[in-house]
Amino acid sequence: VLNPEALRIRLKAIEEEADRLNKLVGNLLYASRIQAGGLQMEITPLDLAPLIERVAERLRVRAPEAAITLDLPAHLPTVMADRERIAEVLQNVLENALKYSPGPAQIAVTCRAMGDEVIVSISDRGMGIPLREQAEIFERFQRAGQAKQSAIKGAGLGLYICRAILEAHGGRIWVESVLHSGSTFAFSLPREEKAQLPMVVF
Repeated sequence: VLNPEALRIRLKAIEEEADRLNKLVGNLLYASRIQAGGLQMEITPLDLAPLIERVAERLRVRAPEAAITLDLPAHLPTVMADRERIAEVLQNVLENALKYSPGPAQIAVTCRAMGDEVIVSISDRGMGIPLREQAEIFERFQRAGQAKQSAIKGAGLGLYICRAILEAHGGRIWVESVLHSGSTFAFSLPREEKAQLPMVVF
């Protein structure tokens, strides 16, 4: 007969595996909708800073050992975006930064207005991604070699879904990474109001 602590540990493992399988099935259905052109968006003006703060706080609760720092300007322009979809993108990229960081994760989130876009960057000090694999990780069922060789589970759908969501917004996603030295994933969203360019008089 299992003692209460051993039983609790086993039940926790079952719960985590059920959550993982549920997420996998959800992602497979999501990927099917993307392929069929059925990704619906409710695009409205969105203030990114509070959304980033909420998603980061949820991750801090789940992983209190992680150091997550935010650099969000006080007067960040609003973007045109679907709040729930962008929350999914943020959560996916932040969870990846946590998952692929050996030891306590150190994650930095920055936000900047650049021209007619707002760019969100999420940096970690994790295992990094080989240069030859950086373009492939946004395809379906693709995972970097380091991830595949590790014990970290994943189906290779998260970044594919992120790319589809951002492209549907007229944005993009990319990565800069050095093997064994961490990665920076960045994505862009269109500003609600276009940047005011200075008038040039000849």
